[in-house]
Amino acid sequence: MNDVFGYIAYGDNEVYHFGALLSALKLLHNCPGAKIIIATDRPELFRRYPVETMAITADQKEQMSFGRRYHFGIKAACLIKILQRADRLIFMDSDHYPYVNPSRGFRQISPTRSFMRKCEGKHRLYPVLTGKGVKIGDYTLTGHEPMWQSGILGIHRANVGSLTEAYSAMLAVRELTNTDAPEQFCIGVALSRNGLSLSRHRLPVSDYNTRGKKAFASPRVLKFFDMYGDSPIADQVKRAGWYRLWRAPMDLWQQRDRWSF
Repeated sequence: MNDVFGYIAYGDNEVYHFGALLSALKLLHNCPGAKIIIATDRPELFRRYPVETMAITADQKEQMSFGRRYHFGIKAACLIKILQRADRLIFMDSDHYPYVNPSRGFRQISPTRSFMRKCEGKHRLYPVLTGKGVKIGDYTLTGHEPMWQSGILGIHRANVGSLTEAYSAMLAVRELTNTDAPEQFCIGVALSRNGLSLSRHRLPVSDYNTRGKKAFASPRVLKFFDMYGDSPIADQVKRAGWYRLWRAPMDLWQQRDRWSF
């Protein structure tokens, strides 16, 4: 079985690129020999590391984002391309990282079973889709379907077609709802129909995807590579395994004046 861990990193923000790399190093510390594919517009950054890269060109980003009309179309299209190189895929956003071996998660993936980060319930703006005739495959969206968060995705290659159907509906959902979440909404719907089941992940994975967490972790991501980026890869893997991105009580105290944690 070709089990793959996947990341996607593109754009001008270095934290996304180095965050994906640090997460991959933590993964290699906890799961030596893991097969990792990173779709990126900066493949040179990852070249010396034991990961496989999938280059994203400027022309591809233009096409994947529907002519820059929906930015996260790039993520959705890259997910399809990574999955085509795997039998079972565990994808993590670059601000997610494992703290022990997450490979047991592959056992939760089958042609009929997928998982995502969590179910967020119905989106208050999406009922506008009712009666608009937007389809995922042969299913017409009502806007009352639950929203699933896509920071983590476990999926089998048999569902490439479902991801493709989801991708085809994203621009219409984006333009009708004027929201930033059509990618995860459409993927969640596509993986919940025609006999498919979708559940919440149970992986040992943490994240820094809130404003407070990101304000603490982002500088530390860059600092890691300032300190250890020239070290041998084995040393970086070892150090990454114990490198802290979570906030201790003192860090929370220092952020006490922030309006958002």
